[in-house]
Amino acid sequence: MPYAEILVTKNFITDEEKTVLVKKMTKILLDSEGLIDNPISRSIALLDIKEFGCLYVGGERSKQDKILVKIYAFSNAFNDKSKKKLFSDITNALISINDKIKSQNGRNIWCMIIPLQKNNFGVGGAPVTLEMTRNLVSAYNEE
Repeated sequence: MPYAEILVTKNFITDEEKTVLVKKMTKILLDSEGLIDNPISRSIALLDIKEFGCLYVGGERSKQDKILVKIYAFSNAFNDKSKKKLFSDITNALISINDKIKSQNGRNIWCMIIPLQKNNFGVGGAPVTLEMTRNLVSAYNEE
């Protein structure tokens, strides 16, 4: 069930960079939740890239480009070590696609994990857990 919102300053990254980023982020998110990379896993990995035109920092309109990545995940999917790896992987993926991000060494990237407690996520009217998701994608056989 990996889901992430990526908010970027308007016109900060190109459509081509977004295409590369989506592929990298999908792999990162699947890996972070311990999901096998297969068609069923990719079909439930959601990314939403939005551009903001006006970002205010400290009460004033920011003059610097920023990226905010919000990852919605099951609360039991991460420990401190895996969170650190996730933040590093996301930062490295963004640095690899854009020279302006690289020049700031990722200091303009903010990442946050928004944990979903048990039974706080549902599909089709039924609660879904990390264990259910892992079992579902593990049972998928490509033919």
